[in-house]
Amino acid sequence: MTSELRARNQSQNLYVRALSQAWRNTTQLHEPSLWLLRDPEVEEKMLRDADIAHAVGYRRHLIAGRNWKVQPRIETPRAPLAVMVASHMIEQIQHFTEARFQLARAFFSGARFGRIHGVNKVLTLGDGTPRTWWVPTRIEDMDKRMFRIVPEQEEGKLKAHWERWCITSDEWKPESISDAVRTIRHVYQDDQASLGHGRGLREALGWWWYSKQHVFQESLQAVERFAQGIVTAKVDGARDAETGLPNEDLINAWQETLENLRSRHVLVYDSSDDIQVVGGSSEGWQLLNQIRDELRNTIFTLVLGANLTTAASEGGSYALAEVQENSTEALIQFDRRTLEETLTNDLIGAIWNQNHANMVDLGIQQEPPTFTITQEKVQDPQQRAQVAQVLNSMGVQLALEDVLEQTGFRKPEEGEQTIEPQQAAQPGGNPLGGLFSKEAAAW
Repeated sequence: MTSELRARNQSQNLYVRALSQAWRNTTQLHEPSLWLLRDPEVEEKMLRDADIAHAVGYRRHLIAGRNWKVQPRIETPRAPLAVMVASHMIEQIQHFTEARFQLARAFFSGARFGRIHGVNKVLTLGDGTPRTWWVPTRIEDMDKRMFRIVPEQEEGKLKAHWERWCITSDEWKPESISDAVRTIRHVYQDDQASLGHGRGLREALGWWWYSKQHVFQESLQAVERFAQGIVTAKVDGARDAETGLPNEDLINAWQETLENLRSRHVLVYDSSDDIQVVGGSSEGWQLLNQIRDELRNTIFTLVLGANLTTAASEGGSYALAEVQENSTEALIQFDRRTLEETLTNDLIGAIWNQNHANMVDLGIQQEPPTFTITQEKVQDPQQRAQVAQVLNSMGVQLALEDVLEQTGFRKPEEGEQTIEPQQAAQPGGNPLGGLFSKEAAAW
């Protein structure tokens, strides 16, 4: 403890001075990424790894979700109208699921951007009056490297503005207010040290990816050694009689001959020579295999919060998979919530901004709703059926549509052949009680 008290830690001064130096740069705030500094294409290389691509893609699919809905911020008389307008506008976006999938990459890259494209249409939303509306039609995915943050000082105050790379003019151009309104910026873990670029999982994942590349390279080189073994040859005259040094000419000649014979899968040598093929040790291969498994499990744990990415069978493995599924779900819910906030502010905000006059006419200019991705989890039909039966026996009313959906069945159509329900032992008819007897009779 006394040695720690005597220490003069300079980490604070180093951080604040580096931060000040970064903001004094009037060109741009560079992304503080060690891996991009080491290799500008490291992100693309990492995503070509099978394990990383699977884990990152799986998490992106979970974040993006399948279904979404719009909810009012506050329940007011005008809230249903605001929800209807926002829902109708978002439904016009082509490939909206793909757009959410691309934005979900922010957890890996640190940030992801999208450009909202739209057209003007005459619609009769709300009160039935024809009005000209700006309707979003698609969200163009844009890499974070297309944007940069430029700091500036005005009257002793630090400010910053965004610039976007213009492919046509081949230069950076300041982002206009109109462009800013139609840009979706999804930044992940936007702490001070990231300088507005976000802190993606790429920075932590890079060390394990780097180690994995080297281990796989060693494994590929070891395949030939372990499969074909090592040839040892004891021959006369390998050492020069006069100098006592190895006879390089003879050794090279033998090496070339043995390599040629091995390529033809045959060995021919004099009876006085000693040629042996030594098999590779399995311990070395087992060590490489253990290291590969450790790296793979760490990558899955880092990305998904769990290292069981497929369904386990039963017993201890099944229980472990169930626990890890919950940890993954908690991770996904946080990421999904951040994406919901981004789409609420940037997408719905753009719709309200571009159609401000119409929103004023409808009286909903102050009531933009929130965007929500539906939390979905694969349910066990047998388990859900048992839960529904228990709840119904306790007198809890359940919606027939919910029970059918969670058990994997549907309501039969008119005239369709059906199976008659069996009578339950208790009064009330079917196993789920009298609540569904009237509905079943109506089928």
